[in-house]
Amino acid sequence: MRRYIKAIYEQYMQTKLANKIILVIGIICFCQLAASVGIYAYAYGQRKKEVIENNMQILQQANSNYLSAIVEELENATRELFYDGGFWDSGQYESPGIEDNRVYSILAGKYHSVRNIDSIYLFSSQNDKFYIMDELSFSGIPVKTLNNNSFLTDYEDLAGEEWFAEAVKKDGGMAVSRNKEIRSGVRDIVSFSRYLKYPLKTRDSYYLVTINIREERFDVLRRQLCKEDEYLLILDNEGKFIYGNGEDAIHIQLESSMDILDGMSGIHPWCNFKINGKDYIVIRNVADNGKWTMIKAVKKETVMGGVTMQFIGNCFFMLVLVLLEAVILYYVICRTTKPIEYLAGIMSHYTQGKAYGEYGEKLSGRKDEVGVLYSSFEKMNGRIDELIKLEYISQINEKQARLEALQAQIDPHFLYNTLQTISGIAIEKDVLEIEQINNSLSSILRYSLNKQKSVVQLSEELQNVKNYMEIQKYRYGDRIDLKIELSEKILRCHVPVFTLQLAVENSIKHGLEKKIGVEIIEIFDRVEGRKGILCVRDNGAGIEEGRLKEIQKMLLGKVGDITKGYDLKGLVNLNERVKSQFGEGYGIMIGNNQGEGALLKIYIPLDEEEEIYGPAGEDKSGDCR
Repeated sequence: MRRYIKAIYEQYMQTKLANKIILVIGIICFCQLAASVGIYAYAYGQRKKEVIENNMQILQQANSNYLSAIVEELENATRELFYDGGFWDSGQYESPGIEDNRVYSILAGKYHSVRNIDSIYLFSSQNDKFYIMDELSFSGIPVKTLNNNSFLTDYEDLAGEEWFAEAVKKDGGMAVSRNKEIRSGVRDIVSFSRYLKYPLKTRDSYYLVTINIREERFDVLRRQLCKEDEYLLILDNEGKFIYGNGEDAIHIQLESSMDILDGMSGIHPWCNFKINGKDYIVIRNVADNGKWTMIKAVKKETVMGGVTMQFIGNCFFMLVLVLLEAVILYYVICRTTKPIEYLAGIMSHYTQGKAYGEYGEKLSGRKDEVGVLYSSFEKMNGRIDELIKLEYISQINEKQARLEALQAQIDPHFLYNTLQTISGIAIEKDVLEIEQINNSLSSILRYSLNKQKSVVQLSEELQNVKNYMEIQKYRYGDRIDLKIELSEKILRCHVPVFTLQLAVENSIKHGLEKKIGVEIIEIFDRVEGRKGILCVRDNGAGIEEGRLKEIQKMLLGKVGDITKGYDLKGLVNLNERVKSQFGEGYGIMIGNNQGEGALLKIYIPLDEEEEIYGPAGEDKSGDCR
């Protein structure tokens, strides 16, 4: 699995920057969605808790204010009958009719004074009589005795009635039970019974009083608390079923939920419960006096339907929002990284020697960072192409020069031997001038043929110029003169071979044509920043203005016609040699000298950083402009 994930990462993440950014944004969106769902889930839980607590409060108020009040009132009513002296003061000489009237009077008073009473049962062991006080009692319906069942046919004996048996078990305590009404045998009632025994009477003398209310009385409470498909269950202090709406099976299921609720903490616990396959929330409330318990079953979708829909709606809205955000971010990321992909494609095509194609069109004209990169890359490519072209031309020129040198090469030993023969004849004939010319020519020949390097020290080049001028002196005599003012530091610099000789040769060739008198050629040096300047100045006729502009244009590399009458080819070649050797910042410049003659400046790099001055510290920078 780890290897599979690594392969996916290497395939998709390491190849494209956009995929990495999308992954990071996706993680952020997922975390945002998860956090939102967590917040909504917490709010959902709090809302659920709030709804359940509201139902608990309503149930508690109903239990405390309504149900407990009814129970307490009925308990007090049974207790008041116990303390009513009318039951215990009857004498044995009292006629039965008078005694019955007295008992009925007491029961009627209690029947009318207590609310919600449906009927009152009273059994007296003293006279073995059973009294019923209800609406029909005022119609003269007779009472039943324990020994005579003629008035209650189709009913079991009183001792078999649940309310009777429960009251006897309680022995003075309150007993609550569900029964059928004695008169009709159909209607359901809830009986509150008490076994009353007066201590001053005989041991067997007692009363058993029961106050009954119809089960419909609890329906009022149920309608106030419950909606349709909700259930209410009422239990007494012993957990016995007293009231409940719905089928008996539902009552049994609700009673079984008590085991779950007993195991939960809290004063008013609740739990999720299934009734007939449907989800309900069961809430229990025990009265403050601990006597009665109310259990309410609320359909879960009824209670939490709105909250659940709100939760689902919020989550759906957040999901749509995050997806929309992801789509927008994906679009923005793709739009942002696409130019970078184009730039990468351009570089890839460049390394493979292919054309840019549509990539260059899509990036041209952009003003953002990618456009700056593309523009810089284009300039760099142009510069590289230019350097490659220059290098190619330089190599071609070098090969051509070597070829020309090979074509013109003559065996040096033959030339040297010939010159030595001439020198010997000159000495033999006592012609010393020829010997000196021969010696200078031999030095020049040796300088041109024996040098393996393309650059020499300026001192060597200067010596070659002196040999050249020795020969020219014999030709022109006193018409030319050479003055050299070079510092020791500039003499240690390097220049291409024949640099000074070509400059001096041009001055002699073109300076003496229209010159009357002596032509003076000066060689001196100046400094300009970190550049050294070799200046070759003459006082000849100078260069015509039109011809000078053409020469300067050719030296700058601009195409033009070759100027006649001036060795422009030699100057251009010299300029290219200097630039190829030292760089584009170097080369030669030519112009007319102030007053008369021409001035040729050759820019070379300094071997040392110190400024160069003329002899005796005289600064002649103003002379070389």
